[in-house]
Amino acid sequence: MIKIVGDGNRNNFMAISVTSMLCIFALLVSVTIAPAVASDWSQFQSDKTNTGIANEEILGRSLAWSAYTHTDPWNMAGIDVVPIVAGGNVYVLDVLGYIWSFNANTGAVNGNKYYNGPASPPYYQLSTPAYGDDKIFFGMSSGAKKGHVFAVNANDVTAKVWEKMINVDEQIDTPITYDNSKIYFGTWNGTVDMTYSGTYYCLNAADGSEVWNYPAPGNNGYYWAGACIIDDYIIFGDCLGNITCLNKTTGAFVDEENLAAVVSITGEIKTSITCNAAGSRIYFTEGYINGSTLGGRLWAYNVNKATGDLTYAWRCPLNTLTTSTPVVYNGRIYVGDGSYQANGRLYCIYESNGTIEWHYTALDNNGNGSPGIKASPVISVAGNELYIYFTTNCENGRLYCINKTGGLCWYYEPMEAIGSGEYILQGVSVYRNGSDMRVFFGNDAGNLYALDEGMCGDVDENGEIRASDAQKIWNHAENPDFYLDCPWAADVNCNGEINTSDAEMVWMRAVDTSYDLNCCCCGDPDT
Repeated sequence: MIKIVGDGNRNNFMAISVTSMLCIFALLVSVTIAPAVASDWSQFQSDKTNTGIANEEILGRSLAWSAYTHTDPWNMAGIDVVPIVAGGNVYVLDVLGYIWSFNANTGAVNGNKYYNGPASPPYYQLSTPAYGDDKIFFGMSSGAKKGHVFAVNANDVTAKVWEKMINVDEQIDTPITYDNSKIYFGTWNGTVDMTYSGTYYCLNAADGSEVWNYPAPGNNGYYWAGACIIDDYIIFGDCLGNITCLNKTTGAFVDEENLAAVVSITGEIKTSITCNAAGSRIYFTEGYINGSTLGGRLWAYNVNKATGDLTYAWRCPLNTLTTSTPVVYNGRIYVGDGSYQANGRLYCIYESNGTIEWHYTALDNNGNGSPGIKASPVISVAGNELYIYFTTNCENGRLYCINKTGGLCWYYEPMEAIGSGEYILQGVSVYRNGSDMRVFFGNDAGNLYALDEGMCGDVDENGEIRASDAQKIWNHAENPDFYLDCPWAADVNCNGEINTSDAEMVWMRAVDTSYDLNCCCCGDPDT
């Protein structure tokens, strides 16, 4: 496990070095999207059950490319949704209401278009798009087109297929869920302290016509409450702590359970629902505020697949507030917590009974904010290896990768201005095409980042190992506050620390390409 010590003084580094970040833009061109392939990440947490799993090795730790979209005047809300990937392209919705398409491997811009009306503060877009039927579907949370849903051509995002006005008084804040030529989403209207209304919808993906809608009970709505589709049923949570099951085709009510029937103090379900591989149990999180106490829980409910009935299984208290959608794999559940007031933890919890096996606490970033984990983790599985990716929402927002025992493999920290821009509200999407692999995420500065495997010893991420890499490693070894673009690549002697001997070994590689370097950060840190 690499021990990264005190690398947060980026202002000093800015004075003496230049970050190697590639921001690739190309002329708008027409592209052809291939049919969806196994490595696509076509909607929130990959699919209609929000599994959050890639069944292949995907290493994302060094900058392959980055691209600027838009941010607000305060650098506080650039990209707040997860990028999606389909047919070799990555799509993202930015704060102003532009939909973008990039080549997933190179970062070349395929196209972008503004679909919102004039916006007024606050600016934000919170609904993750979805791909299906050669279209990209997205909804608006703010601006003159708040409450509108769009479908655009995935081959050319400047070509609108249809637009549907849902409710101009309500935000579309949940992910769009695509299934069998239909899309599903919820709306929300309220203030920071109060929810007024909301409705869940099913639309025909071909033309946007409404199939059904399900109004929430009074003073209730759907904020980040994404749906899980299991066979004939759609299941989602709400702001009053209910989980609702409907017939996905007709919208007919099937069952509803309220968390208050289990515990007296409950909060909001601002998370998507996920399920186990059999679809017989669902999992979700809930966060609550009780006086000065910030609490959160992971919940499990059994699903009768014949009737759609829901029954309580267990709950697991977490350390603080949570809006994280769980990921279920091989008898364990991975989920995060954290807020602006409390450091986040990434938990590994037994699926059978809800007991915690271990947790990893996000690094405190040298005191620059509380690194809460607001987003959902994603895991990459390859044989016996398991990589768990998650982001932190703080001044020094980072993408972390830890292994199946909770050991740190690496992290990546974009170099934005301290105090704004670096917050990473949402999680990642992952992609692999042959030897090309990418991990995508955006931040409040409006930058979309694409990370790849990188190269051991290449700490400035320019694709080469040079004397300048050795000099930077030496500087960091002498002064742990010296910023490294790619700190995982500096521990080339695999002793778990960055020291001058690492710099010497990188110097040897710079002058002799046959000299071997082997960073220990790909899975088990003890190997």
